[in-house]
Amino acid sequence: MTRFDKELAFLREHKGAIIGNWQVKIRNAYPGYYEGDTLLIETGRYFEYITGLHIPKEQHEIMSNAPNWAKRLVENNIPLHHILRSHHYWRSAMHEVLGESRELEVGRVLILLNELEDRMQYYQETVCHIFLELTNAKLSEQERAIIQLHDDRLNLIGKMAASMAHEIRNPLTSIKGFLKLIRENMTNEDGSKVYRYLNVVENEFENIHMQITGLLSFSKKRVMEEPFVQVTPRQLLDSVVSLLNPRFLNENVNLSIELLEEELLTIQKVAVQQVISNIINNGLDALTHVKHDKEMMIRGYVESETYVIEFTNNGPAIRPEIQKTLFEPFVTDKVEGTGLGLAICKTIMQKNNGGISFISVDERTTFTLNFQIREMREA
Repeated sequence: MTRFDKELAFLREHKGAIIGNWQVKIRNAYPGYYEGDTLLIETGRYFEYITGLHIPKEQHEIMSNAPNWAKRLVENNIPLHHILRSHHYWRSAMHEVLGESRELEVGRVLILLNELEDRMQYYQETVCHIFLELTNAKLSEQERAIIQLHDDRLNLIGKMAASMAHEIRNPLTSIKGFLKLIRENMTNEDGSKVYRYLNVVENEFENIHMQITGLLSFSKKRVMEEPFVQVTPRQLLDSVVSLLNPRFLNENVNLSIELLEEELLTIQKVAVQQVISNIINNGLDALTHVKHDKEMMIRGYVESETYVIEFTNNGPAIRPEIQKTLFEPFVTDKVEGTGLGLAICKTIMQKNNGGISFISVDERTTFTLNFQIREMREA
């Protein structure tokens, strides 16, 4: 027995009307979500919980079923705001029924509604708490699955890259040997033009070699096969720029280089040259869209414990929709691009205790390489 026997008896007498009222509201708000007999069974239990004031809310049997109900909501992809709106519809349905009674005292009805509201609030908070825990667990599981899929994808790329590099390296080794023999067997009578041709071929050979090194960064052997050596930033840059100098001349690009500080960088030289070559080539590709005054600037300087190299061009900005994912595999804005270049660059820089980033706005794109020089000095 409770002090609200009369009011509770009235509610139970109109149980069907209250539940029916609630169902109309929830189904109109979210059509297709709440159909079938299961809903009728659960709403009946919930009504008994709300009106069962003689049983403390914490001890009511419905609380033991709250985890199952929350799990069912998550499995059926029911949004959290449905739970909150449902609470509002229950309160509204009971208000409407109680408001039709002329026999009940308004003051007592208001006090009763406060107690019923407390029970509804308690159940809602319990279900919401479990719902959020289950949702977070589900999201974590999905994230792990995505990471695994991403790793599997990279492993596949690695196997393909290693296979391609192996097949290409064999004939390249032969080509390099024959180029060396040709140069050794040439005489002064053969003319300077042939020497220039040989220089071009050897430069292109080195460029291909760097591309293969980049591909190997996705294989299991990766770039860790290459030893670490000490080079100055100028030594690092000059060898790459000399290879790309014909392109700067042919495409009428003004190149300026400012290396304000010189440091010894302990790096994998060929791998990092691949990064620099990729960045410069991407910049030159962007400058093909510029009609006049094509410019590229390379700056090197020390900032705190870091040596920084910046590559800036005045080409168009990188499209905003791909900027956040630019270093991920297969992301590119080039029609015939593979989307692997910058992903390879990121891997190489990480292996060399460095980082790569960029800023791109209209008529100014800057890629930045960072090398930790404090650890280099200690090493």
